[in-house]
Amino acid sequence: MKKKYLVTGASGFVGACLVRRLVENNENVHIIARETSDLWRVLDIKENLTIHNVDLMNEEQIKKMTTDEKFNVIYHLATYGGYHFQKNLDNIINTNLIGTWNLFRYASETGVEMFVNTSSSSEYGEKDEPMNEEMILNPNNMYGATKASSTILCSTYAKINKIPFVTYRLFSPYGYYDAQTRLIPTVIDNCLKNKKIELGSKTSKRDFIFIDDVIDAYIKAPLLCDKYGEVYNIGSGIQYTVEEVVNKIVKQTNSNAELVWNNNLGRQYEPKAWYSDISKIKQDLGWSPKLSMDEGLDITINWLKKDSL
Repeated sequence: MKKKYLVTGASGFVGACLVRRLVENNENVHIIARETSDLWRVLDIKENLTIHNVDLMNEEQIKKMTTDEKFNVIYHLATYGGYHFQKNLDNIINTNLIGTWNLFRYASETGVEMFVNTSSSSEYGEKDEPMNEEMILNPNNMYGATKASSTILCSTYAKINKIPFVTYRLFSPYGYYDAQTRLIPTVIDNCLKNKKIELGSKTSKRDFIFIDDVIDAYIKAPLLCDKYGEVYNIGSGIQYTVEEVVNKIVKQTNSNAELVWNNNLGRQYEPKAWYSDISKIKQDLGWSPKLSMDEGLDITINWLKKDSL
């Protein structure tokens, strides 16, 4: 009998790409989605999914679903607050902390073989060196604070009770199916159309990682079934300034788009340094990124051309 996989956050960028890979691998895939969720990223494979209209805030619904289905592997990617326009504090706390705890608590009672929690590099706050999993967390916004809280809560529970549970701290994934409001797809789209692009700080830095490499790490995660509460960075280990990335896109699209730099676009704080130390996951899982920034951008550009040209 096939194993059952549950994915939360399947309407989002990373979650949808994970769902698509699992379906491609002919797995038995279940997702949690509200009736109002926009599932455009997985609409063409919807018939291959079992959809549960369950609210992560509703303990009875979560308990019933996890008990009835007995999922083998759970990938938890549902989140709120990662975008600058997601400011509702109740939603940030409920989704990132309470919803995560509800799902993990009840799933853990069913003998789940692996629970993969998804967190964020925002947990670290600003650092002056590569971020590693042993660093003291010092988030400087409520999104990072709730992510850190859920990581600590669930990791501690997993360690005490010997439950297979790991947290992936994602840095800056990019690629196909990314939100059009994010930096890379926005710049690519405008470059392809030779339109003016308004940008923030040239010097802020990010650790960008192509989505296929991120999904590879998720697919291999069940191999960490002997880990109880461990945290792993998922990044490239390389940082680029926003200006460097934008210039790469302009060059690779051969664009004449006008670039307008403005440090006052109302975004969340812009870090001066932001990149990962991925030595731990390399050692424990044998995972490392395969694609360079240029290769990932080329794939993303060619994919977005279908909608832009």
